[in-house]
Amino acid sequence: MHCDDKRTLYVLKEEIKKRWKLLEKSGFTDQQLLEEFSISVSEYFEYKTSSE
Repeated sequence: MHCDDKRTLYVLKEEIKKRWKLLEKSGFTDQQLLEEFSISVSEYFEYKTSSE
């Protein structure tokens, strides 16, 4: 895995963590945050799979 790939995965992972904390604060009731979190997780795994 190239260092740019690792950096991108790190950024995507941090985005997931940020969205998770926002979801916790909302009590997991904000539909838009749930959708954004889902998209972030999907992007992370898609990029991880494609970079291997």
